[in-house]
Amino acid sequence: MTLFYEYSYIFTQCGFVSTSIANTLFIYLTILHIKKITGTYKVMVLVFSFIGLFFSAWELVSRPFCHNYNKALMYFSLNTWLAEYPEFLRIAIGIYAALYIVILAIIAVQFLFRYFTLCQQNFARKFGGTGVIVWMFYVFLSGSIYAGTMHVFCGSDEFSDSYMRWGVIKFLLSGVAIIALQYLIIIYCGVSMHNVLQKEFAQQSVVNRKLQKQFFRALVVQTIVPTFLFVLPIAPFLIGPLIQPFFLFEMNFETGWMYVILCLYPPIDTIAFMLIVSEYKTATLEMFKPVLPKGVKVTSEISTSTAAAVTRQ
Repeated sequence: MTLFYEYSYIFTQCGFVSTSIANTLFIYLTILHIKKITGTYKVMVLVFSFIGLFFSAWELVSRPFCHNYNKALMYFSLNTWLAEYPEFLRIAIGIYAALYIVILAIIAVQFLFRYFTLCQQNFARKFGGTGVIVWMFYVFLSGSIYAGTMHVFCGSDEFSDSYMRWGVIKFLLSGVAIIALQYLIIIYCGVSMHNVLQKEFAQQSVVNRKLQKQFFRALVVQTIVPTFLFVLPIAPFLIGPLIQPFFLFEMNFETGWMYVILCLYPPIDTIAFMLIVSEYKTATLEMFKPVLPKGVKVTSEISTSTAAAVTRQ
């Protein structure tokens, strides 16, 4: 009988192709055609898209998989063409894990930036210039801590090879803390932004209201969709080794397939952003206008001058 992991590479390849198409189109439109996203926010969305591309490409190299067995959570690589370099594959899995946290941290930083843009525009300007180095450092530091704890606590040794060691528990606890921090930022800024938008909308122009709503909805969807599709389904298996000793139930699951579907994370986030922010739809239709039916009209809903003013920080 063919096991699921034998098909995992096909899923990974499909994820890479879909990410390459979606993110390359997004980067092209953002750099050459999108006028309403400028300044610091433009840097953020481009970094987010480039990291998504690298995340998807690196999955082809690291090919992470895992298995839950009672108190143990075993990570390993299915890469066969680099099997002679086990230490490299161990590092590759760590980098893959770090990139997932980096993507989540970038979303959290975008929430912070949009929140300060609405509430404290002077502080929002600090995200630009040398501030880019600061939030980039935070983003990669979050991923580095996650990968570092995996490397330190989850290495192979005589005891863990036979079953497991407490280092795995330390890694899981640190990982949960890092992920929880990102979601705490997202939830706090999201709720605050929603309250501010409700109070301030009456004083803003129709153009500004529509644009701010689109950015807010895009961030919310970029957070909620991956959370329900990927994070929540994986969570019970991540915390399984923590609770299994207390409930004494048997765990023996091939959970690697959940990590395989993470390849769909970047394209879903990118496509969601492009569908919600109307200028991307307009720019895409304009680009494909020569091959579209003559009855399809390409219109812009938001004036460029006003929109650029409210996004430039």
